Amino acid sequence: MSRILETARPAWDGRTPRERVMLGVMAAAIIGVAGFYGVVAPLRHASDDVRERLHEAREQSAALRLASGAPAPSKPDSRPVAVIVEASAASLAVPIARKRQESDGAFTVWITAIDARALLPWAASLEREAGLDVAGFTASRLDNGFVEAEVTFARAAR
Repeated sequence: MSRILETARPAWDGRTPRERVMLGVMAAAIIGVAGFYGVVAPLRHASDDVRERLHEAREQSAALRLASGAPAPSKPDSRPVAVIVEASAASLAVPIARKRQESDGAFTVWITAIDARALLPWAASLEREAGLDVAGFTASRLDNGFVEAEVTFARAAR
C-alpha cells in the first residue's frame, strides 16, 4: 500500500491547488454515488420485498383460516385498553410495576421480573383475544430466565 502512495505522491504534488480541489470533489461524488447505489438502494429494495412478503403472508393466513373452518377472530373488546390489560395481567398474575396511559389511547406497562415463557404468550393472547396490538416492546434479560419488559398496547387498526 505504501508503494502505491509513493508512486501517487509525485502525481498529486504536481497538481495545482485548483486541480486538487476538483479531484477531491470528483472523488467525493464517486463515493457518494457508489454508496447510494451500493448500500441505500439495495436496502430500500429489500425493505420493499419484505413488506410485500408480509402482506402476502397475512393474506395467506386469512385464507387458510377461512379454509380450515377456524372461527373468525372474536369481536374486539370495547373496554378501554388499560382496563383490558390490567384485568388480563391480574388474572394471570403478571406483575405490573408501573403503568402509564398514553395520550393516543395506548397503555404502557413495566414489568420488573417475569418468566419470558409467560410474557410472550400473555402479550399474544391480548392481541388475539382482545383485539389489541403490541405497539412497543422492549425486554432485557435478567438472571434465571427472567426478563424485565416495557410493553405498549394499543387498539388494533382494523
